[in-house]
Amino acid sequence: MPPARRWVSPARTAEECLMTERRLPRPSDFTDLLRFRRPALALTAARLARAHTIADLRRIAKRVTPKGPFDYTDGAAEEELSLARARQAFRDIEFHPAILRDVSVVDTTCTVAGGPSALPFGIAPTGFTRMMHSAGEKAGAAAAGAAGIPFSLSTVGTATPEEVAAANPHGRNWFQLYMWADRERSMDVMGRAASNGFDTLLLTVDVPIGGARLRDRYNGLTIPPTLTGRTVLNALPKVRWWF
Repeated sequence: MPPARRWVSPARTAEECLMTERRLPRPSDFTDLLRFRRPALALTAARLARAHTIADLRRIAKRVTPKGPFDYTDGAAEEELSLARARQAFRDIEFHPAILRDVSVVDTTCTVAGGPSALPFGIAPTGFTRMMHSAGEKAGAAAAGAAGIPFSLSTVGTATPEEVAAANPHGRNWFQLYMWADRERSMDVMGRAASNGFDTLLLTVDVPIGGARLRDRYNGLTIPPTLTGRTVLNALPKVRWWF
C-alpha cells in the first residue's frame, strides 16, 4: 500500500502568530479606558448629573424623600387609573423623524393663553409644593422663568403671589383659583396676583369634593392630619429633605 499522506500546514507569519496569541492584559492597555469620575463635594449636583431620565429623577426623589411627601407627589386618587392612563398616553407618542432636512434653526416658541412661551407647555399648579422641597414654588417659578415658560401658582400653594413674582420677575406667572365660599377672600388673593403681574387666571372646578387619595390616607396626610408614628419615623433619617 502506498504510504499515507501527511499534510503539513504552511509556516505562519509573525503577524498571524500575534493575532492568535493569548495573554493577560497589561495595565497600560486600559489607561485610556479607565477614567473614573472625580469625587464631588456638591452631592445634590452630582446626583442630578447621574440622572438621565425622568425615571432616574423619580428614583432619586424616592430615596431622599419621606414616604408621606413622596406618595403625595407621586400618587393619585383611588386605584390611580387616571394616572396610569396619562403615563401610558405619553408612552404611546411616537416620533417620526424627517431625515436630510435642515434643522439648523428650530423655533419652538408659541402663543399660550394670549402670551408667548418658549415651549408649548408650562408648569401646572401644584399644592403644598414646599412639602416636596424646601424651596417650593420659588424654585419652580425661577426655573420656569429661565426656560421661558409659564409658571402656575396654586390656591393651596406654599408661597405668596409676591414671593413668586420676586422669583420670576420677568417671566409669565399664572394663578390658579379654587373659588372659596368666602368670596371676599377669593377676590383678595386674585387682586394680589394681578397687582404682582400675574397675567392669566386658571379657574379650576375639578374637585367639588376631595379625591380619595388612598396613599395619603395610609400615611396620615389628611385634613386634619392623622400622622402615625411610622410616618414620623420614616421622615427622621431623610436629613436632606428637611433643609
